Amino acid sequence: MAQTVTVIGSYNVGLFLNGKILPQPGETIIADKFYESGGGKGSNQAVAASKMGAKARFIGRVGGDNYGKDAFAMYDRLGICRDLIAVDNTIHTGISVILVDENGQNLISVVPGANYNLSKADIDASLEAMRDSEIVGFQLENNPEIVAYGLEKVSGMGVKTLLDPAPASPLPEKLYQHIYCIKPNEHEAKVLTGIHVDGFDSACEAGKWFLDRGVKVAIITLGELGAVLVTKDGGKLFKTPKVTAVDTTGAGDCFSGALMAGLAKGQSIEDAIIFANHAAALSVTKCGVIESIPSLEEVEAFMKEASK
Repeated sequence: MAQTVTVIGSYNVGLFLNGKILPQPGETIIADKFYESGGGKGSNQAVAASKMGAKARFIGRVGGDNYGKDAFAMYDRLGICRDLIAVDNTIHTGISVILVDENGQNLISVVPGANYNLSKADIDASLEAMRDSEIVGFQLENNPEIVAYGLEKVSGMGVKTLLDPAPASPLPEKLYQHIYCIKPNEHEAKVLTGIHVDGFDSACEAGKWFLDRGVKVAIITLGELGAVLVTKDGGKLFKTPKVTAVDTTGAGDCFSGALMAGLAKGQSIEDAIIFANHAAALSVTKCGVIESIPSLEEVEAFMKEASK
């Protein structure tokens, strides 16, 4: 079985400001700490998949600036294939500013930069290389038209696709038939379906909405409550392990990357969700995004301890 996870998506350098509270509109807050780190939903998911033991490939665009060079150095350090990342000298690398309070809650603002120049030609040039993928992941931090094109092309090759629909925006209904697995949180599910999701029953309702439009597997994440799997066989809740959250930034990306890694290594969808739940739970116990993604060994030890 192929064990490659390919992620087509965004790279943003993350500029983190940690303080006691988050500012309100018009308010200035003095933060306690600043640091810089590689980010972007697509890149984060590729990093998570790699750290969870899959062979990972990332496809996207960065600027011809120092931030882009930093991205390549990070992928090389982590053993992620970056041969299909384009360097765009017409614009800057994507930038995200993340404010985090003492409870781990965050506010994030993103300027996509080179990410929005990802093109159909980039997708076409990558198709042959993606045939060995067990699953290809997408998000919505690139041009939505290009994301839709990629989903259709990859699905047309018979390769499974996962869409993490963030930041959420309504999608063309014809696109759902090209999505094997969709993984929105409760807010994103509401934006896409119009259904207010606040627990198991409403998550099942939203999941069925996706299935009715052609998606094979819907996973609605509910934060600390857990994740709801919805398939043609019905819905099932997978509870989140109890941890003390320090920084929730990137937890959803860690979940998606771990989920894809689990599937690439032959796990059932149920086992892959349990694996992803534990990985994401561990990630919120540390500050940062890629810095907070645990190792495979840490996740396996956590799962073993939690099963006692």
